[in-house]
Formats: sequence, C-alpha cells, structure tokens
Amino acid sequence: MTAEGASPDHGFKVLAPWYACERGHFDRFDPRAHPPALQKYASAEFVRELVADPRDSLRFDPEEDVWSYPVPVALAERGAGRARFATHQLVRTRLRKLYQPSHERFYAVVVELFCDRPGLPRPRSAEGLEVGFVMRRRQVEMDAPPKVLRTLSRRLTAQLLETGSPRETGPYLSQAQDVLWADLADRTAFEDAHRELLGQVGLKKETQAWMAGAAGGQWRRLGEPPAPGRPEDREQELPMWRLPARSGDCGHGAPPPQRSLWFGLVPTASADHDDRGAPKLDDRSVYELHCFVRRTPRPGHEHCPPRTSWSKPTEPFRLAAFFDPEGTKNRKISITLPDLRALAARAAAPPGPGGVAITSPPGSQLSFDPGGGTPSGGSVGGTVPRTCTFALEILMVVAFFVFSMFLPIVVFLFQLWWLLALRFCLPPSLEAAAALKAYFGGGGTLADMGRAETDAFDGLLGATGAGARLRDASGAFDRDDLDDLVDLVTPPAAAPAPVPPVPEPPVDDPLCEGG
Repeated sequence: MTAEGASPDHGFKVLAPWYACERGHFDRFDPRAHPPALQKYASAEFVRELVADPRDSLRFDPEEDVWSYPVPVALAERGAGRARFATHQLVRTRLRKLYQPSHERFYAVVVELFCDRPGLPRPRSAEGLEVGFVMRRRQVEMDAPPKVLRTLSRRLTAQLLETGSPRETGPYLSQAQDVLWADLADRTAFEDAHRELLGQVGLKKETQAWMAGAAGGQWRRLGEPPAPGRPEDREQELPMWRLPARSGDCGHGAPPPQRSLWFGLVPTASADHDDRGAPKLDDRSVYELHCFVRRTPRPGHEHCPPRTSWSKPTEPFRLAAFFDPEGTKNRKISITLPDLRALAARAAAPPGPGGVAITSPPGSQLSFDPGGGTPSGGSVGGTVPRTCTFALEILMVVAFFVFSMFLPIVVFLFQLWWLLALRFCLPPSLEAAAALKAYFGGGGTLADMGRAETDAFDGLLGATGAGARLRDASGAFDRDDLDDLVDLVTPPAAAPAPVPPVPEPPVDDPLCEGG
C-alpha cells in the first residue's frame, strides 16, 4: 500500500532513520531498525550540521564512547615509561557513554516515521502530528553477600580485559553493583556464563520516568500513581522537529525523497534537582530514550483521545562525569597570565571603574597577620559592610601562585607521581632531561644527586626545591624507576596535535533509485 492510500486512522512505526539501516546493511523491517538512532557531534553548531545533512555525524569510538571503570594495577603488570606510574587502568564495558557539552560533544536522537500498515508506507504529511521523546532511567537493586558481588565483578573485569582468568584485583566493592548493572544493561553473554553465581543475587530492576509539575520534578517508577499532593505531575516530554527534504540528495535534478525524519536534542546535563536535592541527571544511572508520535483527533472526533505510537528504547547509556578525562581532553582553554610590567605601569594611573568588587558583611571580615607566609593571630569582625575592589589581574596572579605552590606539595605528600604526566610546559627543558638521563645511565642515584641534577629537576617540574625533595624521597623509587621518572616529567618538544573524530561513512538514499 502506498502512502497516498494509507488510512488516516492508522498508527505509526517510529524507527531508526534510513541511513542507519543502510550503514548496518538491514532494512526497516529488521528488528535492528527498531531503536532510534543516537548521533554524535563535536560542535555546538551541530543543529546546523544536522539540518544541512542528517547523514553527517561522528562515529562512536569503541574505546572512548563506552563506560569504563578503574581497577588497580600491580607494579609488575605496568608498562615502561609513563605507564610505570599509572597505579590504575581503565576497564571498558560495552555500555554507551555520552559526554557533556563542556567536553565539546553533543548528541541528537533521530527517527523516521512510517504508517503502521502492511509494507510500512511513508506518511503523506505531518499535519496534526506531535513528535517528541522522553528520557527514562533504569534502576537496579542487588541483594547478595559481598563475597558474591566481589567474585562476580572480578570475573566480569577479567572477561572485559580478555585475560581468560579471574584477576585478584577488581573494582572496589562500592563499584561492584555498578559494574554488574552496566554489563547486564547491555545484555552481554556474562549472565549465561555465570548463572550459578547470579542465582545468588537478588535483582530488582525497574524503569523510572521523570515526573514534573508545579512543585518540580522527581524520578518515579513507570506506571506508579502520582505522589500525594502532586496529582498534576506528568512525564516530562521533550520536543522533536522534522528535518526538511534536501533537493540535492539524489543529484541530476531528481526530486528529493519524501521521508519523515525527525530529530531531538539529547540532554546530557541538567540543573534540575528532585525534592530531596538529588540531581536529575548523574554519572551513575543508566538512561534510555523513548520517542513517540501523537496525532490529535480529526475534526468531528474531538471527543476521542489522541492516539500515541511509541518507539522501542534507544540503546542504554550512561553520562560522563564532569571531570571525565576522556571528555576534558577534547576541550582546550588558553589563558595568558597578566603582564606584571604592564600592571606596574598601570599602578601609576588613577583607579578605573573596572575590577572585581568584593563585599564583606559585618561579622564576616577576616583579619590576620600574614606572618611572612605562615598566617597567625586571625580574627573575624567588622561592624559595617566593607567593599574592596580588586583588579581582575591580581586575582589571577595570586590564584596561579597558589596552584603552582600546592601542586608539588600534593605530588610529594601523597606520592601521586602520575599527576606530573598531566602537565607539560613549552618550550620544554630537553637539555635538563638529557643531562638527567646521562646521569642515571651512568649509575647515578636520586640520593647522590648534586646541585646540577636537582636544578635540572627544578626546571622540569617548574618548582624551586623540587629536585631536593625528590632526592629526599629517593626511597620511593627503584633503580628501574629513574629513567621512567625522567620520561614522566619531560614535556614533549611540541604541543600534541588534536586527533579529529572520525565521521560516519557516507551512504546514498535508496529512494533515489526508486527503492
């Protein structure tokens, strides 16, 4: 049956867009076409890209775009160089991970509508249709002895690492439930392989909807009656928009295919909280999207309820944490410290109206003796508000001073040597690194370092006295650590070039050939 002959009383099938089927080599009748498509972008202007050509999006990376968790790594299992100081490694699951806008990653959900009739004909128009989606989360509670959870999580870790045997080290007990749930949410073969142990775990799974009203929102089990005093709560619905037909898709002046493609913006961050103060979205829950199409009754049938057709859920996913290192590496922020010479020249001029005005209320004004770097004799007072205006440059200079002072303190105090791998300065001190390598290669040790070696370390670490502290901490390093330590603190000769994300491969619309 053609779209033109379809009855206006039919429902709809909400499926993945045609290009997702083409890339997967299946058609719209295949069960793999049931979930809506999640599409990834690396620009805040992604809606323009999507409208210009919905086929153009980024491929999900099998390493970065999946949820992972850290497990300890024994010293004997670490690699050489920087890897020698990495006390943990990431174990990657098969569960999709979506990053936040601060990570320069953005997402859309895209569907294609078909009439729910034999042959799935395409709808003639979108008149009277409302298309949208809801975001739901999956929750699980596990009731099992801690020993069983630890055993299962270790075996899952071993399977994901493809070692072939259980590891002695696995996720922390507090993570065991997350690890198991992430795997089960993605329906891997783990459940079948460990049915006996899983039989000792009581699983209680439920799907929750974000119910919102005048009093705010809260997650509630799907189908659960409204909470007392909140009868007006309804599941929050997010809009979708129809993508326009593109005249150039077929080329040779052929008319554009008449498709019904719709897209929505996937929320990966939210300022909303429930009535208990918990955030609406977090990096611990598993979420999924459900798209719908609702048709209002035809004229003369206004008494009839709207007819709603639902899609299958998207693939489940978790949201990246704000400080997810795979996300923060996508966005570089450049700041130039104030030029002290320019500030000194400006000090001779009368004060201007700019700056940061900070007001201390009465009874909240801190007074203390700086003590040459060791504050003492502090007090809190003040009877009237006091406002001080500081040049923004002063705040920046002091803030960077405090950061520079405490970074080596944190590294040495907690032995977090791997923190040094997360910084590099240009131009690098390659001469200092070469001198240290020659020193250690000749049999020198940290404990026997002289002034030249400690000064070289001061230059690499960017902190005066850091080399002397390393010498005092020589007992924390084995002989094999020394060259690796130099590699750890040696910055690259040039800034690393960003790796561009990989786009999805292009596909041609089969309707251009009369399909």
